[in-house]
Amino acid sequence: MMKCLFLRISIILMFVLSGCKIVPTQNTNEISIIQGVGFDLTSDKKLLGTIVYPEYKVDETSTIEILKAEGETVQETIDRSQNEVQYPLVSGQLRIALFGQKLAEKGLFPFIDTINRTPEIANTIQLAIIEGEASELLSIKKYGKENIALYLSDMIIHNAKIGELPTSDLSIFSYNYHNDGNDPYLPLLKKEKDKIKINGVGLFKDDQLITTLPIKDVFTLKMLVERFKMGTHQYKINENEFVVINNIKSTPHYKVKVNKGTPEFNIQIKMGARVQEYRGNRPLTANQNKVKELQMQITRKIEQDAARIIKLLQNNGVDPIGLGSKYEAHYRDFDLKKWEEQYPDVKVKVNVDLEVIHTGVVE
Repeated sequence: MMKCLFLRISIILMFVLSGCKIVPTQNTNEISIIQGVGFDLTSDKKLLGTIVYPEYKVDETSTIEILKAEGETVQETIDRSQNEVQYPLVSGQLRIALFGQKLAEKGLFPFIDTINRTPEIANTIQLAIIEGEASELLSIKKYGKENIALYLSDMIIHNAKIGELPTSDLSIFSYNYHNDGNDPYLPLLKKEKDKIKINGVGLFKDDQLITTLPIKDVFTLKMLVERFKMGTHQYKINENEFVVINNIKSTPHYKVKVNKGTPEFNIQIKMGARVQEYRGNRPLTANQNKVKELQMQITRKIEQDAARIIKLLQNNGVDPIGLGSKYEAHYRDFDLKKWEEQYPDVKVKVNVDLEVIHTGVVE
């Protein structure tokens, strides 16, 4: 029995050790690790590729290098960039891919497909649209001493986790692109003087950027597309009254009613939140009636904002909240072409069930 067990262990070790020998290894000091890329459409319809990578020095310090090259394909821009580096460019630590707005309007499928076909690239890398050109944003001098690729990736993840930005990455974009009745969306970044800010969300039909949603409406979109448990948001009640809520918990529920092949949607958003700050004519302390009044006003505003945004989506023929996908799941005779004809005029009602808890002394 012991001999048999020993034999099995020996065989497993043999395979493990022999497997280790065939895995190629490279010294990290002898490769150029791409951590960020950007692509733009040039005036003569070529592709301008921008690469961000750290260059490690002998004294263990590093500098952030930017390479730019034109080509007809992604691979050609990388091959031309190879001519300018000491060590081979590798993409195993790619964190973010940026696309200029003009290129996104033409269509991103060739680039998304190329990234998906590269096995060493994780499907959780961040993607973003640039209001302007990706090459210009990646070359801002202010970020010359830090890794702008890591900075942008962390900024998007942070704002999706505890901020107003809907969650997105390569896997989510690819899923929405390939799934009937869903359309992709991506963060919209903007260079403003020497700074970078999130300026909204880009909305796609298939792989083409159709329109953008301003930052003031992004939080409402987030409530429609996903459930989340973090965040802070400010609501303007009137000219002299503002309320900030935080620790927000929000979950959307969709109900689909089909009558003779015509769908109607009811979206129920269940929310819980705490008052963090209040500016108004009357203090909230020990005034539960005022808290309930604020709760009703915020509820009404969310419902109005959601209705307005959904109408904007319908008018532009984009469906980032996946109404078509939910319709397909409830209706066996779903026809994508017919649905796309129906979509601009389908009835969508949003109801918000909000509970606001007032804690602390706030004026």
